Amino acid sequence: MSDIEDRFAEAVAAIGGVLKRHGFRKKRYVWTRVGDGVAHTVDVQRSHGNTATGVRFYVNASAYVAELDRAIGRSVPDDLTRATAQYSTRFEAISDWPSDRVDVERDADALGTALPAAIEQVVAHLDAITDAPSLARTLLDNGYVLDDDLFAWFCATGRTDDARAQFVAARDRFGAEDRWPRLAARFEEAALKFGTPLP
Repeated sequence: MSDIEDRFAEAVAAIGGVLKRHGFRKKRYVWTRVGDGVAHTVDVQRSHGNTATGVRFYVNASAYVAELDRAIGRSVPDDLTRATAQYSTRFEAISDWPSDRVDVERDADALGTALPAAIEQVVAHLDAITDAPSLARTLLDNGYVLDDDLFAWFCATGRTDDARAQFVAARDRFGAEDRWPRLAARFEEAALKFGTPLP
């Protein structure tokens, strides 16, 4: 194994060490933790631009909450690790990691310290997603104003004010675009299905 691959393995081990302490299980470069109707996932994605002398990778975090799917009438798989995550983000958006990727050569000094600290922040972020309301807050906080499932959940659970607020936020952000009539139609379809009046 080359020195650069040794450093990559060191980085993966540092990530895995943190995640293992928090109850995640590893399969290749994917760590998953399943709780009561909730699945949290962290994965390492190697860059397509890697070479024999340079390895970079991204760290992604995601969450799935069965309660949200049930509320909107979607089936929930028996194995939550096979469910499609309703929320996903890159780790630099929810941690103090300073760039959008880890470069094992450039960041060599940070692999044993700053990288594990950033992963601890990722875990804390995922720890806060425990049910549908906390997932909804996370989606909104991260700009998911066009999320159909989130809007449907607001409608299905009688959260009319939240549904209307999401619609208004989406209209304010995208209303001037040519695609807005198509986007608005998706909101209107879900609102009609659940009997939610839109502004």
